[in-house]
Amino acid sequence: MKIFSESHKTVFVVDHCPYMAESCRQHVEFDMLVKNRTQGIIPLAPISKSLWTCSVESSMEYCRIMYDIFPFKKLVSSSSNTLMAALAAVGPPNPRADPECCSILHGLVAAVEALCKITEYQHEARTMLMENAERVGNRGRIICITNAKSDSHVRMLEDCVQETIHEHNKLAANSDHLMQIQKCELVLIHTYPVGEDSLVSDRPKKELSPVLTSEVHSVRAGRHLATKLNVLVQQHFDLASTTITNIPMKEEQHANTSANYDVELLHHKEAHVDFLKSGDNHVGGNSREGTFKETVTLKWCTPRTNSVELHYCTGAYRISPVDVNSRPSSCLTNFLLNGRSVLLEQPRKSGSKVISHMLSSHGGEIFLHVLSSSRSILEDPPSISEGCGGRVTDYRITDFGEFMRENRLTPFLEPRYKIDGSLEIPLERAKDQLEKHTRYWPMIISQTTIFNMQAVVPLASVIVKEAMTDEDVLNCQKTIYNLVDMERKNDPLPISTVGTRGKGPKRDEQYRIMWNELETLVRAHINNSDKHQRVLECLMACRSKPPEEEERKKRGRKREDKEDKSEKLGKDYESDKPWQESERLKGLLDREKEELAEAEVIKDSPDSPEPPNKKPLITMDEMATVEKAKGPMSLLSLWSNRINTANSRKHQEFIGRLNSVNNKAELYQHLKEENGFVSVNASLQ
Repeated sequence: MKIFSESHKTVFVVDHCPYMAESCRQHVEFDMLVKNRTQGIIPLAPISKSLWTCSVESSMEYCRIMYDIFPFKKLVSSSSNTLMAALAAVGPPNPRADPECCSILHGLVAAVEALCKITEYQHEARTMLMENAERVGNRGRIICITNAKSDSHVRMLEDCVQETIHEHNKLAANSDHLMQIQKCELVLIHTYPVGEDSLVSDRPKKELSPVLTSEVHSVRAGRHLATKLNVLVQQHFDLASTTITNIPMKEEQHANTSANYDVELLHHKEAHVDFLKSGDNHVGGNSREGTFKETVTLKWCTPRTNSVELHYCTGAYRISPVDVNSRPSSCLTNFLLNGRSVLLEQPRKSGSKVISHMLSSHGGEIFLHVLSSSRSILEDPPSISEGCGGRVTDYRITDFGEFMRENRLTPFLEPRYKIDGSLEIPLERAKDQLEKHTRYWPMIISQTTIFNMQAVVPLASVIVKEAMTDEDVLNCQKTIYNLVDMERKNDPLPISTVGTRGKGPKRDEQYRIMWNELETLVRAHINNSDKHQRVLECLMACRSKPPEEEERKKRGRKREDKEDKSEKLGKDYESDKPWQESERLKGLLDREKEELAEAEVIKDSPDSPEPPNKKPLITMDEMATVEKAKGPMSLLSLWSNRINTANSRKHQEFIGRLNSVNNKAELYQHLKEENGFVSVNASLQ
């Protein structure tokens, strides 16, 4: 549902009845210009404003702040200039008019009618939603400034607004040009002259019905009313206050001297989010006009900078001076509108200064820029290789640049429609594409294998598509077959050796890692279409190797382990020359054990025949003869003889070996006579 908050529409209702012509009883301060100050002057009679004038000025100040910070989508019925012209045409209230002929109820009814009207932004939202136009919300706020007689008078005004909303909602339900009010916030401000007692008590926000809430403020006229409206505009539009201190300005009377001034600015409260996150307490109080208001204090930083200098900015928010007509505010705004920028620092009692904000103008509007305070602007910019958890130096920077190029946003030129005929929203389409491209996208080179291989690029570039063609499927299948061929040739893979002292996993383990990662990538996109499923089926079919291939790899792994152990033992005896003959015998024994291991693997299957033409590389008698001829036996020979003797006791000798001639025996003799099988001569080990 497209929700417009109460701040989207604001309607002011200012009472124009005769009692609003009464004086606020607060004198206006002014200066008198005389040519000769030595002569005595007759003071003028004190001047004071009427309740009507105070109400109009406070309302216009509310609108000025709102328009300065929110030039769009926050609406009062007219612009500031139009409002001023309309109020001037109305003129002040007539104190001699009959109060019975003037009532503020007509203004409240007109305010409800204004809230029912469709704004330009609501019309645009309703047009985009087409048949779901009723999902666009309609909320607003009515600010009524009057001089109420009592609390019962206030309740009568609230009942009037509630009944009017109920009636106009019925009319709007049957109209295409009106919208029903879903939520209305009524702010009643009772203003009275200074020095009198209030006849109306304050009341916090109260829900009168599911549609209407009301709050009552009893405020003295004059500066007090202006301050109350200033506080309300901050509450209604989520604004915050920042006071710029120590602004150097030259005195008008003494051009050679300067003094420091303060200027208070209003802006959106998000400009202070960093203060809240960091826990820095720079919030102070402004007790001007007898009221306390929170404000963040920032110091004017010297020297000033030109706008051509770039700073790491995390946010920019429009500002509005609180006292727009004061000389310090006027000098500051003119200074910024002339193209200058001002850096603002956090006040600190000790340590280096921290520059957290900057004032600068863009297109005739002044913005408060939030600067990143985690690093000083005088330091070098942070390296892209510095990430969370320490320094990372192998980010896929080049791949990320290509990823950004493939997912650039382009202007929306013409509408597009989905397969089901509904209108496709460009923003949703962009988010959907970005989600598909990032389902599996490792950020670090050492965390991926397939994205470091050129052979996988044809598959990785098309698998992220929402719909694949038959040609795309064929290219993916060719890529998988090429990887199978690479594995058959035992080609090396770009496996990271970080943390392994330069020695990565073995070749078959490398390919296992590669196939697992490729399966993860393809499975992340199988729900896109049936053609993606075909790619996964091809991948799984190529991964399921026949049993003999697995046995071959298993024997290869055992052989590599044996070679590693032999190499380690060989290094221990390499420096001892008298044991060179023993080393030769050790190598012969190790190769004999490897052949035995292969024979055991083949014998695991009951139908597997004994490998043909296998004979012992050296017999125990020959080894003993050689050792006796060489003299004392080595440690390796003693250990080998002990192992062979222990193993011979664990099983009975094969009868074929005992009865064989020249270590050969004929196997399956009866099979040849019955089924015509050819006999197999096997070397007995």
